[in-house]
Amino acid sequence: MHNNSASAAPRSPMPVDGNGYGGGPVRQPATLRNRAGTSKSPFVNSSQDSPVHWQLLDADSIQQAERENKLMFLHIGYKACHFCRIMAHECFSNLECASILNESFIPVIVDRDERPDIDAIYMNYVQAVSNVGGWPLNLFLTPELEPVFGGTFWPGPGTTRRTMAEHEDEPPDFLTILNKLRDIWGEQEARCRKEASDILGQLREFAAEGTLGTRGVVGRSTLELPGWNSQQPVLAVGGGLRDAPVSSELDLDQLEEAYIHIAGTFDPVYGGFGLATKFLTPPKLSFLLQLHRSPAPVQDIVGEAECQHATKMALDTLRKIRDGALRDHVGGEGFARCSVTPDWTLPNFEKLMVDNALLLGLYTEAWLTSGGRAESEFFDIVRELANYLTSEPIALPGGGLASSEASDSYYRRGDTEMREGAWYLWTRREFDSVLDAADRHISPVAAAYWNVQEDGNVDEKHDPNDDFINQNILRVVKTYEELAQQFSIPVETAQKYIQKAKRELKARRYSERVRPELDNKIVTAWNGLAISALSRAAYCLREVDPMLSSRCLSTALSTARFIQRNLWNPGAWMLHRIWRDGIGMEGFADDYAYLTAGLLDLFDATGDESFVEFADVVQQSQITLFHDTAGAFFSTTASSPHAVLRLKDGMDTSLPSVNAVSAMNLFRLGGLLEDRAFSAHARATINAFEPEMLQHPWLFPGLLGAVVTARLGVPGASARHVEYRLRRRGR
Repeated sequence: MHNNSASAAPRSPMPVDGNGYGGGPVRQPATLRNRAGTSKSPFVNSSQDSPVHWQLLDADSIQQAERENKLMFLHIGYKACHFCRIMAHECFSNLECASILNESFIPVIVDRDERPDIDAIYMNYVQAVSNVGGWPLNLFLTPELEPVFGGTFWPGPGTTRRTMAEHEDEPPDFLTILNKLRDIWGEQEARCRKEASDILGQLREFAAEGTLGTRGVVGRSTLELPGWNSQQPVLAVGGGLRDAPVSSELDLDQLEEAYIHIAGTFDPVYGGFGLATKFLTPPKLSFLLQLHRSPAPVQDIVGEAECQHATKMALDTLRKIRDGALRDHVGGEGFARCSVTPDWTLPNFEKLMVDNALLLGLYTEAWLTSGGRAESEFFDIVRELANYLTSEPIALPGGGLASSEASDSYYRRGDTEMREGAWYLWTRREFDSVLDAADRHISPVAAAYWNVQEDGNVDEKHDPNDDFINQNILRVVKTYEELAQQFSIPVETAQKYIQKAKRELKARRYSERVRPELDNKIVTAWNGLAISALSRAAYCLREVDPMLSSRCLSTALSTARFIQRNLWNPGAWMLHRIWRDGIGMEGFADDYAYLTAGLLDLFDATGDESFVEFADVVQQSQITLFHDTAGAFFSTTASSPHAVLRLKDGMDTSLPSVNAVSAMNLFRLGGLLEDRAFSAHARATINAFEPEMLQHPWLFPGLLGAVVTARLGVPGASARHVEYRLRRRGR
């Protein structure tokens, strides 16, 4: 995930007129009509009543841009995003902005979740030329889809801005940008085309060299997706890689380098990494948690004390996340995506299912590290996350898991304006009124526990636009023992008070507030990661909490069967990416990789060999569609529509690297099926990222795990795996 440059922007929409729009009259060219309503994407569909005549990213839009020789304005966002909603209100509902967009540009809207390939291409461009990233992502493109100018959140005309950083300049408003780009294109079209073509050429060059992850365009910043070679044909299954060795340069020493760098960026006060906005980083935390369980040669190189410190860094970070404001302390319903502040006190309130699935896997590992018993630390978080992912609204009635819950919602039923975080915020007055009605002794204890203040608990310097005045975002600041000492009560009473407070506040929330909107589309890739986490949790919980274990397994099974039934085309050996009242576009490499991993983990949890057979077919399809003979997997097929670059994903971000997951899938399947071709593909996948891994190993924790497997072999096979191989030999 990328830092959102809009983190300091106002968090409420601008005033609008009686029709919901601002500005003057809008002219409506006959050549454009709003097509957002024809999309199945909840994000795109929500703009069907916008005065902007939104188009879809398709041949019709591109041909119209070519015919009329206009720049395309590309707006990329997603349903849960706060700043996407704010921009829709401030910019796209402004009739002057809408008029210019409709007359001088071809406005196109894209759901980031549906087209991660398009998002990745243009996010790399924006990060390279402006050193910012985030959503919404906005681009001005030539009719050939080459980028002329781009950025993230732009405020609406007449909107005042204050930023959290004194040195930051006030951003230009959207109307100013529209007028400027319209004039520049009209007066300097040739220059615009040349510069756009040159920059895209640099992106292609860096990608072909394998340096897209370590070099920047025009010397501004680094890009994030290494490795591309458009000259390489797609490889058929099993072709010619049976004896490919792992590069002699890649060895266990890179794990030590990665550990040293990660430890150097660790925040010892608040946990996490870096000293600004804090994102969930599951792949990095998983790497740290696994070091102390690594084979002896790894621990010898990294160091025993260092491996123990890696575990401590991961657990300390998970404690800070657990106690911080990202967690829904009242409902126990998941975690928000990131914290705007380094101390985890001000969340970006949107909740993504995939983040919570990855956190379930992390907290399961942390719980096992802490003892793996009912009384062990983190067990309560494992239960919360498991319940959240196996319950409505995330677990959909027909099978599959929904994508996200929005950041913004109506504070009370009947409200006409949404507010950021309204589902989670409390004034001290409401907090006290709810708890005093139950027991007047509870409120002061609960307020001390969650740092609920009379004037709110959001620091003024973190709220430059006064969006959270008198509001409290719950976070744990005291232990039960500290509460007992402060209020001269038994520890058991403090615990009882907090549990009672949760029940009462949750009841008030559900009786008077409106739950954030759900993005109910099913994304194959994200559901694959959820299958993995739920399968692992089910296996680990089977003796400690059999009922919850059964729920996790049931949801994992129903999700896998839903995907196989609805999103897999057996005749074409092809996955679809999206389900929402029917299938969406064809899948990307992450859909294949994450689903394969989920199926293998589901086999480990159940012993059902049909999941290995399905994983085998999905993996073979991934090789056929995405493999590069130079090694590793492209993110897209060669025929992916409207993608001006074909990229490879090697670095871990908030999601695990597709190629890292693919390498481990290939090793696992190679061992299970005794297929040397799969294992060779795994080694070639690692080799494809050798230059970047040697230079920046800490950016590739997932692939470093694959290096360990390549050097030391697949970890000891379970009895289930041995039985499966023996049964295959007897067929």
